[in-house]
Amino acid sequence: MKATGPLSALLAAAPAGAFVLPSSPSSIRCTDARPSASSLAALDPEGIFSSDLFEDDEDMVPVAEAYIHAKYKAVASSHGHDVATTDDVKEVLHSILPPVTPAALAKEEEAILQDLLGHAKNTPEAIDEDDFVKSIFKNSYWKEAGDIVVKELIYFDSLHSYYSTGKPLLNNDLYDELHENLTWEGSSVATMSAREAQFVSAVAASKRGEPLMNDAEYKELKAELKREGSWVVNRKEDSLERLGLNTFMGYLHRSMVA
Repeated sequence: MKATGPLSALLAAAPAGAFVLPSSPSSIRCTDARPSASSLAALDPEGIFSSDLFEDDEDMVPVAEAYIHAKYKAVASSHGHDVATTDDVKEVLHSILPPVTPAALAKEEEAILQDLLGHAKNTPEAIDEDDFVKSIFKNSYWKEAGDIVVKELIYFDSLHSYYSTGKPLLNNDLYDELHENLTWEGSSVATMSAREAQFVSAVAASKRGEPLMNDAEYKELKAELKREGSWVVNRKEDSLERLGLNTFMGYLHRSMVA
């Protein structure tokens, strides 16, 4: 899937045709060059994509941009639209914001839509794709959650999309860039299996009031992971949390007891 937008020139050339992700996330390697802070500034002189996110991790800006573009296109096309409507945008937001309560999600949706509809070219029937990408970079929940949570969220959603629909949200180079970044960070998410990612995605979706599976399927998956001794079904702090860092799993479990 090809990303478009003012930062697309920063993406390394991707192979033509369909992208195929491997069954094992660690089995592909990234060899493409990534942009420097100066090249980002040159292509974004107005600071459109400037935020508290990725200040020391600019390699992740193209990854996040490509991911948001892909989510916008996937949801709009699933409803037969070339351009997303406000209802499409809400659907995208439900999966790209950190796990929060339905009330908190509705509040953030309202703030983002109010910002988008403040642009003359946007209407409830047509929300400009680039405007949407910009709004997500500025949303309060991504800023509050922080870089690691956002990167882990993108990774989870990319895995879930590929294994549930066969359609990747990121091309191989960007997916591998994200995976290697998380591995370097020491994130436990980078070592998760597809079934573990499916379980965590189901828990997060349930928290938003949008379950991905019924109770019987959830219990069966949880029991399977328990038999395998998976850490994701037993709430334990991972190595990053023990260092006092915010992670997707920590964010998820705190939200469940809040």
